[in-house]
Amino acid sequence: MIVQRSGDFAAFRAKSAQQIDDHGAFFQTADWFELLAQHGLPTGTHLQWLMVTNDGSPILCLPLIQESGRLSSLSNFYTPLYAPLLLHDGLTASDWPMDSLPARALSAIARFLRRHKPCPAVIQLQPLDTTGAFYPAMRSALTTAGYAVDHYFCFGNWSLPCTGLSFADYFAQRPSALQNTVHRARKKLDRASAWKIDIHSQPGDSLDAAINAFETIYQRSWKPAEAFPDFVRRLCVLAAQKGKLRLGVLSLNGVAIASQIWLVDQGKAYIFKLAYDPDAARFSPGSLLTAALMEHVLDYDTVDEIDYLSGDDAYKQDWMSHRRERHGLIAFDLRTPRGLLAATRHFSGKKFRAWKADRTL
Repeated sequence: MIVQRSGDFAAFRAKSAQQIDDHGAFFQTADWFELLAQHGLPTGTHLQWLMVTNDGSPILCLPLIQESGRLSSLSNFYTPLYAPLLLHDGLTASDWPMDSLPARALSAIARFLRRHKPCPAVIQLQPLDTTGAFYPAMRSALTTAGYAVDHYFCFGNWSLPCTGLSFADYFAQRPSALQNTVHRARKKLDRASAWKIDIHSQPGDSLDAAINAFETIYQRSWKPAEAFPDFVRRLCVLAAQKGKLRLGVLSLNGVAIASQIWLVDQGKAYIFKLAYDPDAARFSPGSLLTAALMEHVLDYDTVDEIDYLSGDDAYKQDWMSHRRERHGLIAFDLRTPRGLLAATRHFSGKKFRAWKADRTL
């Protein structure tokens, strides 16, 4: 296997010698990584696209951010799950035995990074699914290549397995407090004036207006300002072009008071962004809009899973049924002073936190 290193997406695409065909979920596609690289990182960020070929055929690409003495995953706070970009027909993200093409490709990458300058002193990849195929294969590859490897907690993730589940049955299973909130919200809006919910999924002028509404609501909400304001707009347009967008807008008297960005891909619905106007909080517009989008993805899209992505927010437990965790991998090259120092800080800090936790019990 041969590992090729490119400094930007255009060079990576040229080296692939073909139009890239995406085989992964939305957050592990070339479109997603290109969007992050162009609109989700600080200006001047240096990237490495590590592509592995076997007999001239591309297998996978590991997109990375290059910093001084460190490589990290091409991810940021928008990223709910990181994994390589799969480039070979027939590959899936579900099962990578150690003798499989993707596992061997990851081993080739780990050996390449350890032997070819600039050799990173630290490699950090996050957030990862510890039950998926990539995590154990990457951890094994790094360990075998000679790195000191550890993992750490990133965040909780709430989800709902829902194959064959109708919205009526789903909603009947929700906590009574949530059901009452949604019912009261409808009644309050009915008494207030004319209201409606629109779900946008196609490019065009109406989508542009819906994105404008989301941005306006988001700016009025309690949430901090977007670090990369253009990212969300471009994401919505891209997802609409791919048929993956579900952008819901709740309007009262023609004025948008709540908006949510959902993505639907490969049988999964992802709740990506949500906001409501705090001046309309008495109508519980967020809960009502979530219910409407739940109904859409369950009864129209007939998804098999709904994913609330990042965070252990208490309200997510009312809508979801299962919790899992996302972790990170960190690897140190102990041959280098910087790697040795970073490892010492990491492992000593981990021991101190464990000791402190034991003291509080």
